[in-house]
Amino acid sequence: MVSATRRLICEKTSLLCSALLFSAWVQGQPAYDALLERARNGDYPPALSFLRAQQANWQSPRYLNDHLLIAGWAGEDAEVVALYEQQATAQMLSADALAVVARAYRNLRQWPAALAVYRQGLGRFAEHQGLLLGQVMTLADAGQHAAAIAQGQALVNQAAQDAERRLVLGYAYLSAGQRYAALHEIDRAHDLAPGRADVAREYLLSLQRAGLPQQALDLNQRCSCLLNAAQVRQLQGDVLAEQVRLADMATRSEGERFQITDRALTEAEQLLQRWAGQPEAEADSRRVRIDRLGALHARVRMSEVLAQYQQLQAEQVSLPSYALRWVASAMLYLRQPEQAAELYRQVLAGEDDKHPEWLEDQRSLFYALVESEQLDAAQVQAEQLAAQQPPRLYLLGNPEPEPNARWLEAQALQATAYLQVNDTPAAEQAYAQLADNAPNNSALRTARAGLYLARGWPRRAEDELKVVESTAPRNLALEVEQGLAALELQEWRQLDLLADDVIQRYPESLQAQRLQRLRQVHHMAELQVSGYRGLGSGSSVSGGNDLGIDTTLYSAPLQDDWRLFVGGGYATGDFEEGRGQHRWLRTGAEWRVRNHTVEAELSRHDFGHGSPLGLRLSGSHDIDDHWQYGWSAQHLSSDTPLRALNADITADSLSGYLRWRGDERREWRASVNTAHFSDGNNRYGLLLDGAQRFYTAPTWQADLGLELGVSGNSGSDEVPYFNPEAEFSVLPSIKLSHTLYRRYQTVWSQQAELGAGSNSQRGYGTDAVGLISYGQRLRFADRFDGGLAISALSRAYDGEREQEVRVLFDVNYRF
Repeated sequence: MVSATRRLICEKTSLLCSALLFSAWVQGQPAYDALLERARNGDYPPALSFLRAQQANWQSPRYLNDHLLIAGWAGEDAEVVALYEQQATAQMLSADALAVVARAYRNLRQWPAALAVYRQGLGRFAEHQGLLLGQVMTLADAGQHAAAIAQGQALVNQAAQDAERRLVLGYAYLSAGQRYAALHEIDRAHDLAPGRADVAREYLLSLQRAGLPQQALDLNQRCSCLLNAAQVRQLQGDVLAEQVRLADMATRSEGERFQITDRALTEAEQLLQRWAGQPEAEADSRRVRIDRLGALHARVRMSEVLAQYQQLQAEQVSLPSYALRWVASAMLYLRQPEQAAELYRQVLAGEDDKHPEWLEDQRSLFYALVESEQLDAAQVQAEQLAAQQPPRLYLLGNPEPEPNARWLEAQALQATAYLQVNDTPAAEQAYAQLADNAPNNSALRTARAGLYLARGWPRRAEDELKVVESTAPRNLALEVEQGLAALELQEWRQLDLLADDVIQRYPESLQAQRLQRLRQVHHMAELQVSGYRGLGSGSSVSGGNDLGIDTTLYSAPLQDDWRLFVGGGYATGDFEEGRGQHRWLRTGAEWRVRNHTVEAELSRHDFGHGSPLGLRLSGSHDIDDHWQYGWSAQHLSSDTPLRALNADITADSLSGYLRWRGDERREWRASVNTAHFSDGNNRYGLLLDGAQRFYTAPTWQADLGLELGVSGNSGSDEVPYFNPEAEFSVLPSIKLSHTLYRRYQTVWSQQAELGAGSNSQRGYGTDAVGLISYGQRLRFADRFDGGLAISALSRAYDGEREQEVRVLFDVNYRF
């Protein structure tokens, strides 16, 4: 009874308190309305503070709706969700309040809960715009892209002129990764509501996302209130990045290829100057500096690329992969292949074979390895790439296989690798298969022509390049290869025309610069010096303490085909009858045209018996890439033995040869010579010599050589010079060549030869012949080629074994 009385007293007290509170609230309604008005104007804290304090006493859903709305306006999503879950049901709330609750769940990434509230709301308020649009955006956020796009499209179909609905459909497309479809819808929304700043801002951001930063920047300049300063700097950086990307693309004409690049460099400098001294723009400035590397690279200002890279490194700035590619390419251009290879490895470590630049990065690494003489590693890499790429690919949704472009590129790279490691037969076979199966591929045919030049077949290369010329007549690589072929074929006017054209059109190209360099060297004067020095007692043929030197100086080409030359020499040796000496001076002219080289010479000689004049007319003529013949007619022959001249015996000679050269691996030459001595002796000689490669490696080559010689003399053997009645010799040999060092046009190599055979002389029987030699050669700058060697020969003369040890040298220098 007591407890029931107490309960009745409590209920009455509660009702009285509520009545008093309600009466107080009614009296304070104008003050509450003022709080609501302040909240609508963005001043949320006063209203929220009041509602939170009175939350337990509300007796009408209106106040709960107000609390939810104001908390939602203030961005208090957690408060909205808590209030809804503690005190509300969907039936108590207005459409706007339900939209706020659903949006709060969405902002908190609680997609199922948000969608549930949207469904409840739309069950009561099927046409409420906020609920309809919010549901589409939440579906997109939840990854239900197809449903979001379908519902968004349905809303647009119902009201095609509604900008809000098109914005929401654009949002759905964007969430599905369809940037251009999103741009289309937002563009339509902007057309429908051009005066709305929020629509204009979405349109601007959509342009930026679609890769149209310049258009976005133009829009922002017309409506400057759309973006803050940081966003404007971001957009300006996007514009610069786009210009850098476009800089590497083909242009309508060659003369325009640097216009975009120059604009990008100017824009980069202006941005950096504008943002200088602004700490908040430091990250944007760093981005511009990185993108400027790409513009400098496209402008082929490679030294500046490396200078800027080193400065960024000093500041401990980490470069993205695309910037490292620019730097590595600049290093390769500036002949720093080791550093370039390291950077390309770094880039490749961060990507897989699905990356669009993966194969290009692999190819760049290959050339960096080749240029740094890591030939074995380059070959392994090329072979692995070729093995990894199938000829055809099955694309998703297509039952028929499609050609794999990467397979062709990898196969071409492998063919190049064969050429770089001197496996020219494998390279020829690989290029033949590729080019024959793709006859319209000008790059493959041009590469095959380069292989033909490397094998010594310039006419075959010329024919191949003529085919390419029909499809790409002014291609840079084509014209460079044509220029190299013209140089080999002695087509001097064609060489000049091609070199002038490529260096004028592409002065920054290394290919064009290479052809220009070779053309410049061709137009230089040339000095040829050769000599020998005998060591030891010498032989009865060459004499003791023998010494000889011969020098010829050619002028620069005159009228393309002509060169004048002057020269002189000296030879001496000790013989039984005394010391012999021979001095000579020469002058003449050389005529060089396609397939033909002819020299005419007038010489004056001094060997102790007056100063007779000598004449020489000689020539060499190419039949094709494999066959060549030559001839020489001399009055007072340069082949006259010094010992004969010392006895005032001279000789006139006729000689000729026929050479067959299969390629760089095999060659044979047959020569015949006759000489008529002033003492009445007639000499003849036949010689067959050749070489066949039997081992090839990147830095090693080994050849088998063979010399077969027959000679005879008609005169008496009672003459002061070696004059066998008949002689036959056989000398097989092994010739080794090894590259000690190679760096672009600088090559240092060593050569060795070992021969053992026999010599048969009528009246003296057969004796063994031994030969051993070792030498080194150095070539650099395309202008210097010189060698030094020591040679030892052991053989019998008139039955007496003699040894000849000589130091030999030769130098060819252009200036």
